[in-house]
Amino acid sequence: MSTTANGIDTLIVIGKQSAEGIKALAANGRFYPRVTGTFDTDADKYSSNEIDPSQQMTDTRLGNFRVTGDIKGEASCGTYSLLMAALLRRDFTVGGVTTAQITVSSGATGLARSAGSWLTDGHRAGTVVRITGFATTGAANNAKNFFVTSVTALNLNGQFMDGSAMTVKAAGDSVTVTAPGKRTFTPLTGHTKDWFTVEVQDPTISVNRAFIDLMVSKMDMAVQPNGMTSCDISFMGKLEGPTTPAAYFTTPAAAPTNGKFSGATALLSVNGIPSQICTGMSLSIDGQVKIDPVIGNKYATAASRGKVMGTGQFTVLMQDSVYIDYFKAETEVSVAYGMASDSSPLANVMTLAMGRIKITSAKVSDGETNKIITCSFDILRYVGADAQHEGTTLAVQDSTL
Repeated sequence: MSTTANGIDTLIVIGKQSAEGIKALAANGRFYPRVTGTFDTDADKYSSNEIDPSQQMTDTRLGNFRVTGDIKGEASCGTYSLLMAALLRRDFTVGGVTTAQITVSSGATGLARSAGSWLTDGHRAGTVVRITGFATTGAANNAKNFFVTSVTALNLNGQFMDGSAMTVKAAGDSVTVTAPGKRTFTPLTGHTKDWFTVEVQDPTISVNRAFIDLMVSKMDMAVQPNGMTSCDISFMGKLEGPTTPAAYFTTPAAAPTNGKFSGATALLSVNGIPSQICTGMSLSIDGQVKIDPVIGNKYATAASRGKVMGTGQFTVLMQDSVYIDYFKAETEVSVAYGMASDSSPLANVMTLAMGRIKITSAKVSDGETNKIITCSFDILRYVGADAQHEGTTLAVQDSTL
């Protein structure tokens, strides 16, 4: 019996192209882990509507060939960051940095300073920072992931992600505060447009399928308190090349081996206030990629993007009417979510910051259990004047970049 392809042997390699229409360099490929990954060529089908004396259909044609793909994975630092940047249309760049200052003090809710500005230094709500330089009673505040829930010029409020408390220390030590890694978000101008080559390698049967001119079209993330955080990436593209017995990406870079995220080591902030009653959250960012057919070409030759759209949902234990009231009053609030790869003080972290959401429904459950409010929401571009939020839909921080 001939060898049959098995998914456990399949490899997915993705490389960023230098431009549209130019296959990624063979040296630019990298393995991507997945729960499942499917890439296929789809085509529209046209069937003849003519009435024939045989009283049977006489012809079917195929046209507008295009590529679709999906990687269903588990969220972790570094793994899908290149694809997230492509979806949000901006490369990752460094975040906030406050160099050594002797005017910084610590209190129960965070850090304060008597001179300078956290905002001017680039710090934003919904990010993680790390502190160094406190001495004596403040030393316990050093070298930990601090999840920032709100920022003003003189105050940086939040909580440590490992659950420890901020110790009180007066100003006087030389304190540095740095947002680890890099951040990206959809900018107001200067949007990038990234294209990718994807190769699905089945080495046991020597079948390698290369898909060219793909764009990242969508990202879906979901987290529950008792499971891995999922991260699903969707692609749309123009062309599948010839199937080959030899792989194009012969020596791909290894995938990152950073720890996965779960709800057990995460924090949610709503309107600048940490929430201890969230039971689940999901969000979807859609770049609205479309593949356009043209006459005279079997494969699509043009791709377009619409505006970046965001939707989401979170569930909370019902303890009051706050979220119901947000919905009924159409009150716009901010939401930030921080994820850590484990419970250690300096675990790898990723944050998702949404400066402006509008709850579009608030449904209350019933039964012989705790009542749950399910809040669906739209993620909107932040248009206010509060500098602690970027003028964007979603901002992502990855501490490993």
